Amino acid sequence: MEKRQHKYSKTNKRRSFKVFYIGLLIIAIIGGVGIWGYYRNHFKMTSINGIDVSGMTVAQATKKLNTTGLDRKNDLVVKGSSVNVNKSEVVGLFNKRSSMSMFSKPQLTTKVAISNQEKKRRQTLLPEFKAKIAQINLNRKPTRNTKVNVVNGKVTVNRGVQGTKLDTKWMIKQFKYQASHNLVIAVPKKVLKIDNPNGKFIRGQKQKLQSILNHEVTLKTYNKTLNFKANNYLDTITQVKRGKYYFDSNKLTTKINQLANKVDTLGKPYKMKVHSGAVMTVQGGTYGWQINRAKLTKVILDNLEHKSDSTINLKNYVSGMGYGRSKVNRTHVEVDLKNLMEYVYVNGKLKVKTPVMSGTVTGGNKTPQGTFYVLYKQRHATLRGNNNDGSKYASPVNYWVPITSDGVGLHDSPWQPAYVYGKPNYRSQYHSHGCLNNPPSIMGKVFANTYVNEQVIIYY
Repeated sequence: MEKRQHKYSKTNKRRSFKVFYIGLLIIAIIGGVGIWGYYRNHFKMTSINGIDVSGMTVAQATKKLNTTGLDRKNDLVVKGSSVNVNKSEVVGLFNKRSSMSMFSKPQLTTKVAISNQEKKRRQTLLPEFKAKIAQINLNRKPTRNTKVNVVNGKVTVNRGVQGTKLDTKWMIKQFKYQASHNLVIAVPKKVLKIDNPNGKFIRGQKQKLQSILNHEVTLKTYNKTLNFKANNYLDTITQVKRGKYYFDSNKLTTKINQLANKVDTLGKPYKMKVHSGAVMTVQGGTYGWQINRAKLTKVILDNLEHKSDSTINLKNYVSGMGYGRSKVNRTHVEVDLKNLMEYVYVNGKLKVKTPVMSGTVTGGNKTPQGTFYVLYKQRHATLRGNNNDGSKYASPVNYWVPITSDGVGLHDSPWQPAYVYGKPNYRSQYHSHGCLNNPPSIMGKVFANTYVNEQVIIYY
């Protein structure tokens, strides 16, 4: 009897489980049919133009789309910006649902209902919106934000003053976004908040400026190395906008000017011992170099601002010829206008000594004085220009060594009488148009011993 009763109990238990599972299945089927039936007429988890219409019928959703935002008391609602959505548009969105499941992907914001209003909103309503903000701000207290500056080489924090004026920039940005997304433009009346002097942002700005003050730029020149430390040259840094700074570069500019005044050679007078043994002062000409002051100042300033340590080379920020040289090169041409003599040196050795004929000492045909350099060399050139009477000339030469961009150079002059070379008393009658006329028998040797970019020094 006991065994039969145990068997009966097990059978009973299996039947109970079977009934339970069947019941659950029936409930699930009924629930699924109910959900299916409900969402045949109601939106699933859906947002249209930023407005939640989940669980609503088309009629309910249409009403909500056309009324939401009109009564926002804490927002600046733009009159005339409301776009009426008709029922057919909502039906179109409703029919796009992808399945019966209430957990399917929500309907994304659509521009269908406002695309034809966007231009009007931006061109007509935006100016009105800006004017409205300006009117509200007329009697409101301005906000002065907390600022981080560097004064006398030290980082300081100036606590701001909280005002009541609306944040115009932020609100206009919100207007533009809503103009292309929302059915009603209703922008929150946001007041610009000052940065907390002890907050994360201000702490970050303090660290940033302190880090900049520790930056250093190394400038390599032709004969020494100079160090530019930010705390020596950027002792004043002023915040002009939130996170934006103006670096007072006056000290740096002064230092670069002092450096340039000391090392620039272009146009500066210098003394040289000429062929005769006399010491002459030479000034002018095109040979020499100079620092591009503005460019060098800017690159040092940029590096101090953005790099902890950097090295730059001065030669990349100069213009002209002969960088690093302050004396006469061992290879050069020397022209004595007073005695009409020309000397060609190569590596300190005199290679050519020849009498020449020059242009006048003054006037329109004068030969320029100063330090120049050979621009290029050319065989068989034709020199062209105007005579004093206005007529044109075209003079073929075998050797042409120009030293100025306007046509002054060294060349042979077969048209000159041989006896005029080296004779200053003939200059008034046989002078050139500014060039240095060399005897044809000598010019070939002069040409062979001159080099592009080498100095040509002319003095009187």
